[in-house]
Amino acid sequence: MKYSVVYFSRTGNSRRIAKKIAQNLSTAATEVTDNMNWNGAFGLLKALHYSLKNKDVSINIHGDIDADEYIVVSPMWCGKITPAIRNLLQTFPKNKVHLVISSGSGIYKDRADYKSVVDIIEKEKNEDKIIEAFTRSLSL
Repeated sequence: MKYSVVYFSRTGNSRRIAKKIAQNLSTAATEVTDNMNWNGAFGLLKALHYSLKNKDVSINIHGDIDADEYIVVSPMWCGKITPAIRNLLQTFPKNKVHLVISSGSGIYKDRADYKSVVDIIEKEKNEDKIIEAFTRSLSL
């Protein structure tokens, strides 16, 4: 099975998680960016607004993402995936997507139709254990 690891990251947490997953699967992690400046307090407020209102953003994919299945890593903003990842997911069938959500304290609720959904919650301090179990499950 050929996997593509794709991520969006505002602070670097989802990037770190994607790179660990990619390393465990001996593949590359491909970044998705958008045309927005999410930096600082104003950027955070804008990010929350875009998430709550399901506002669209233009995305850029920085690499090849051709695969049998996709591992998509996204932070959770206001209980939702980021606008960039929401736009990206419109191009994949959900049943070929393993969604990995990084958050400070909550779990992602919209789990329907994805191949799998994995929550990595920062306050639980078990990121490496969850990544190891997740990537091992893909090998079965």
